[in-house]
Amino acid sequence: MMTTETQPLNILISGSGIAGPCLAFWLHKLIPTCRITVLERSPTPRHGGQAVDLRSFSVPIVSRMGLLDQVRSKTTTEVGLQFVYADGITRATFPASGNIEAQSATSEFEVLRGDLARILMNATQSLDGITYVFDDMIESISQTGAPDNKVDVTFAHGLPPATYDLVVGADGMMSRTRRLVFGREHQHDESVRRLGQYAALFTMPRTDSDTKFAQWYNAPHGRLLLLRPDSYGTTRAYISVTDSNLSRFDKIDAAMRQGDRKAQEDWFESEFEGAGWESERCIREMKKAEDYYLQQVAQVKMERWSHGSVALLGDAAYCPSPISGVGAGSAIVGAYVLAGEVSRSQDDIPNALEQYEKVLRPYVEKAQRLIPGAPQIANPQTEWGVWTFNKLTGIASSAIMKHLGGLVGNFLPAFGGTANFPFPDYEVTTT
Repeated sequence: MMTTETQPLNILISGSGIAGPCLAFWLHKLIPTCRITVLERSPTPRHGGQAVDLRSFSVPIVSRMGLLDQVRSKTTTEVGLQFVYADGITRATFPASGNIEAQSATSEFEVLRGDLARILMNATQSLDGITYVFDDMIESISQTGAPDNKVDVTFAHGLPPATYDLVVGADGMMSRTRRLVFGREHQHDESVRRLGQYAALFTMPRTDSDTKFAQWYNAPHGRLLLLRPDSYGTTRAYISVTDSNLSRFDKIDAAMRQGDRKAQEDWFESEFEGAGWESERCIREMKKAEDYYLQQVAQVKMERWSHGSVALLGDAAYCPSPISGVGAGSAIVGAYVLAGEVSRSQDDIPNALEQYEKVLRPYVEKAQRLIPGAPQIANPQTEWGVWTFNKLTGIASSAIMKHLGGLVGNFLPAFGGTANFPFPDYEVTTT
């Protein structure tokens, strides 16, 4: 069916975080006639969250969108990473490199997830053919198959049933679209690979002990406090527990499924008893935080990212995990490639989705490559393990090791190792 000759493509994107609006932007640029609905289950835009990085190939994509200066104006002010040792005073310091081509642990484009999402949404909300719908979600999906390759969708609240040429699930690691299309139950989704870490994320008032450096503190039993500055005069906290013994997380996993915040807080309070440094402050502020969020650290790995005319994008398809440092960047790169391949094969959406995966999968496989043993290796269980880890960070922070640190980018995605993939240059239609 020659959709491009009969009527504009009608496209539904589920999710208004980073991947969804970025995809809408590029679809509009590459196929100006298409009609796009961006669906968000939250009643309002979700602009909270912790810091995310833009690295490697995502930076020129955002630059081509004309948004890089806006992103730069919203950076978190973080100037590097410090590892805080047991005495709470001694530190190993890794300053930001100041070099886009050889970035350190702190990206030159370190920005709050909510700020980046707001920039992307603002860049698309006023464009012709793009409509945002909040407080609704997909209820069911059925496909007609060849030759039409249409997708029939019903919605849970308000929106009438509709038929689309393409449906994209950009709805996060626990994607509802993925479960509906690929038949995976929420509690038994084998595409979600647990990494043995649960984290509480929240904002708390800044104190004199907070600096412009991100501060990383390990305590025995896999406990971590990571405190980061933002541009709003507050501190973003990431407190986590890591263990290869997944039974340790039975209680917090149950509390997460039940949405029981009090039980979640009690679990973290028990786990961080006697952890030292800023742990008491963090637990106290966690209980008061309005933006508290519980996250299971995991990766999403799938044999295929599409079925018929339904595709998955970003964390829904290939979440590299927060500890990879390339989640936001991979979503942006994926959105660019998906839009580009759809623009090249508008009359055969299933083929476009196959090409999207063919082009992007090598990049994603490298992006998902973590340090061997991560995250356990950076979250030791014993006092000796913490002491050893601290010694290693001290050595690594020496001048000669910082110089050698540029080599890390050849192996680890978070330091730029995904920068050398040759992506197509999709032709932008001028109107």
